[in-house]
Amino acid sequence: MNTIPDDTAPRALTSRGEARRERLLEAATQSLLEHGYAQTSIQSIVRQAGGSAATAYQLFGNKEGLLVAVLEHELNDMRATVFPDTMLDQPVGPALHELSRRLLNYSLLPKSAALYRLIVSESHRLPHLAESLRLAVEVQLHAPLEQCLKRACDRGELRIDDPRQAARTLGNLIDGIASHARLTGGRAEGPNEEHLATCRYGVDTLLRAFRA
Repeated sequence: MNTIPDDTAPRALTSRGEARRERLLEAATQSLLEHGYAQTSIQSIVRQAGGSAATAYQLFGNKEGLLVAVLEHELNDMRATVFPDTMLDQPVGPALHELSRRLLNYSLLPKSAALYRLIVSESHRLPHLAESLRLAVEVQLHAPLEQCLKRACDRGELRIDDPRQAARTLGNLIDGIASHARLTGGRAEGPNEEHLATCRYGVDTLLRAFRA
């Protein structure tokens, strides 16, 4: 997925270049969460991470491109944590419950909640950021949920007329469960029993609706 304009999209990086990019993203994430978007500059990030401002501009284009890269990096990490490949081939009932619990738990982590609030607060001023968020969520969240549902249909466990919409429905349900806790700082200890009960109920409702 390419959410940075073509004229600023990064070229393939060497291992050293990738390590440099990773350091810049880590420094950017820390600065954005501590100081906010308006008070963060590429120059301050470079001072913290090392390297040159020219390299940072080459990699990310501008400060908005850097924020988009931070968002995509976070969602890449979310997908790796929530959607292990082996889970997609498990029986659909246990798999969906486990995936949903993992996703809810990740969404409530204080760092994830803080990034969520940052993205929401800046999206109305940065239209490209809002579109990048939509595309990244589609690829990193809805697509693996859709894949899980399609495999269940292929195994004869479910019968779904529109797996993509079903995946979006489940993703939006979990996003809604997490929304209030995100606004108040997240939960380092994980979801509470009310969150988990609502999550289980939603998954069970989906399974009943589409059971073959």
